[in-house]
Formats: sequence, C-alpha cells, structure tokens
Amino acid sequence: MAVMPHHQISQVATRAMDRWRFLAFEGLTWSKVRARPQRLDIVENFTATYRRTATELARVRAFSPDKRLADYIEQAVATAHFAVYRRKRPTIRQMVTGALFAVPRATRALWKYHALSLGITIVTTAISFIAVMYAPETFYLFIDRSLAGGRDPSASRDFLAEGLGPQPTTAGQDVFFSTFLFTHNTQVAFMCFAWGIFLGLPTLYLLIRNGLMLGAFLGLFFSKGLGPEAVAWLGPHGVPEMGAIILCGGAGLAIGHRVLNPGSKSRKEAIQKTATNASIVGMGCVLLLAMAGVIEGSFRQSRATLEMRFALIGVMLIICVGWLFFVKARGADETS
Repeated sequence: MAVMPHHQISQVATRAMDRWRFLAFEGLTWSKVRARPQRLDIVENFTATYRRTATELARVRAFSPDKRLADYIEQAVATAHFAVYRRKRPTIRQMVTGALFAVPRATRALWKYHALSLGITIVTTAISFIAVMYAPETFYLFIDRSLAGGRDPSASRDFLAEGLGPQPTTAGQDVFFSTFLFTHNTQVAFMCFAWGIFLGLPTLYLLIRNGLMLGAFLGLFFSKGLGPEAVAWLGPHGVPEMGAIILCGGAGLAIGHRVLNPGSKSRKEAIQKTATNASIVGMGCVLLLAMAGVIEGSFRQSRATLEMRFALIGVMLIICVGWLFFVKARGADETS
C-alpha cells in the first residue's frame, strides 16, 4: 500500500484526507478472502466513500500538482473496487460441477477442430505404421535412436515381448515414473495448445510428429507378431493420454484459425471467445493426463492379462468419450 503524502496536507481538507485514508485501509481489509462486513451501515458507508473518492480522483488527477497524492488515491480506489465487485468464492461443489459440465460444453463447441486433430493423428499414424511394416529400415525416419531404447527393428521378438510384461519395480518407483510421465505428457499437450497462437503451424507439426512416432512403434511390434500385446500395453493409458493431446491439438488449431480468420466478428472478440473454450478444454485435459499418468506408472507394468487390459481400454473409452461428448448440463445452452 502506498504511503500517504504529508507535505501538502494544508492544501487538502482534513475531512477528505480522512475519507481517502479510510477507503485505503478498509478496502484492504474487505479484499481478504474470508472478510465480510457484519453491519449494513458499514457497507453503505464504505460504498458511498468509494463512489465519492472515485469522483474526487478525477479532479485530483486533473488539477493537483502532487502526483504522489493522486497515486495514493488511485490505489485506494482500485483496492476498494476489488472489495466491492469481487465475486463470491466458489464452493468445492461448484468447482466440481463446473468441471463436470463446462469441459464437455467447451469440447463440443470446438468439435470440428478436435475432429481435424484426430484425423491428422490417424493419418500420420497409418503412414508410419505401413512404412515400418513393409520397410523396417524406415523406422529411424520417425523415431530417434536415443528414444528407441533398444526397441528397434534389430531387436528380437523375445526382447520386445519382455518389455511388454511385468517389471520388478517398487511402489516408490511407480509413483516417480507416474509423476514423470504426467509432467512430460502435460508439456507435450499444452505445447500443442499454447503454440496455436502462431497460426496453428507448431500445433500441426507436433500432431504430425506424435502420430508418426506412434505409428512407427506400433508398426515395429506388429511386424514382430506382437500387435495385440502392444495395443493392450499402450491402450489403457493411451486412451486418456492421446485423447488429451488430440483435444489440446484441436484447441490450438481453433485459436490459430481464429487468428487467421476471425469470421464476422472482430479478431479480438473472435480470439477471446475461442480462447475461453480452448482454455476450459485444456483444464479438462489435465484430468485426462493425470489419469493416464497413474495408469502408465502402475497398471501398465502389472501382471494383468490381455483380456483385463482390453477391458480397461473399453472402460476408458466409455468414460472419456461419454464425459466429453454426451454429458450435458440440464438447461445449459451450448456454446457456438
């Protein structure tokens, strides 16, 4: 809080000075999260002082040579404005309800861009999958040797199969691995989202690169006769993980499209509206990525059978698709 200037007090009425001081300190008090005035007369006095001081601020700015005095009053008015117009703190129930219904609404509002993101992923995955299946040497066109970890066309079937089975890890290692994967996947997903502002070009690059890498790995395992095992290994955590990346990619493409073509609205208005929906989608992706991190860090290396893994894939598809595209708030208007 700025310090009240004293060297020109004689030029200002003492009553006005007391009023500004009162507004500054009371505004700071009522701006606290749980602060609430207990009596109606306090509320009326504070709001009346706020309105009067806001008017006096304009006169002080226009006619007073004392910049410090004007800055002090302006800060007092700003603090009081926040105290007067702040929103009520949302309850846990309101936050849960908002996440449950707002994310699906925003997702459906941008469904065309999500469909494009999904299409790009499917096409690029199919391209690298077919290439590796029929020409294994093309594997390194899509996967860097340092990322392969020995899982390349030169690896034996037994070596690849061993990597798909249970691993001797402790609970602490599983938690660490889960946290690491959540952080990494979140970075990839949100780069797809954040870089959409550059006309969506970096988002396109990330989606294409991600699809090519996925197809190359699948092509490698299918070429060794380990296709179902690889899908069962990747699928349980891959559904929410790839879903989050595709949704963030769609959100980034939507922002990039509005930067390039705002339509009938002004560019600022079009970007603001699209960015609001995109941000809500991004928040929903955090939940999907957290889910993927937990599954990838624990269940993936378990002794679960193929049937159990494919059953979990089905459950994850039902949960994710059902939540994002079929959950509707009663009486809520869809965002266009």
